[in-house]
Amino acid sequence: MEEQFLAVPVAAAAAEDRSAFLRRVAALTFGGLLLTAIVSVLSTIFVVPFVFRGGTWAVLGVVYGSFLLAQTVARNMVYGNAKVAGFLLGAMMQGIALGFLLLITIASSNQIQQGLQIILYCLAMVILSVAAMLMYVTIERHEFSLLRAGLSMAFLPMLGLMALQLVFPIGGTFGIVIAAVFLLVSVGAMLYRLNFVVHEMGTNMVMEGAYELTLGIVVFFWNLLSFVNRLRRR
Repeated sequence: MEEQFLAVPVAAAAAEDRSAFLRRVAALTFGGLLLTAIVSVLSTIFVVPFVFRGGTWAVLGVVYGSFLLAQTVARNMVYGNAKVAGFLLGAMMQGIALGFLLLITIASSNQIQQGLQIILYCLAMVILSVAAMLMYVTIERHEFSLLRAGLSMAFLPMLGLMALQLVFPIGGTFGIVIAAVFLLVSVGAMLYRLNFVVHEMGTNMVMEGAYELTLGIVVFFWNLLSFVNRLRRR
């Protein structure tokens, strides 16, 4: 699938190869996000209500399991020899987990329409923010070594706390501060991933680049929506 690309960093590739790489990454990222969105809607309608009947541990098991599968098993598949299967698995697992947050957002709103408006508002903010980040990293290559080190230490614990707070939310000002920190971490992670894909990945890593961006955008959206929900409950 990737044979026509030389395994050279995107920044060092010829203009036509660089352009082709970025177009393919963008197309696959859009496809991954579309699949996640479809699965999240199905999860909200069919999976989440059923899991909630099983209680707190059932919810934690499904959300944690979905996150871990996407971040570990599916990622290893994408970076290995089962790229398509891993990409599809990861996108679907993220969608299943996201369904819980979507239903909570709608259920905590006075009207279904209000909940849907909040979800669409957060989605629009994520799209605009990612577009702005992409413009920033495209202008020139940036050095994010310190950011990378911080994200390596914080990202997996943050995913765990994201799932935990879904069923054991921390209220008040402290809860808002935690949500804001999570949002800032996800913004930093998104910025780093965009810079890495645009400048440092090999031009033969189309699927890997799209997968990283798909996961980053979903986590960004999750944390923004969680932050907005906390502000509403204040």
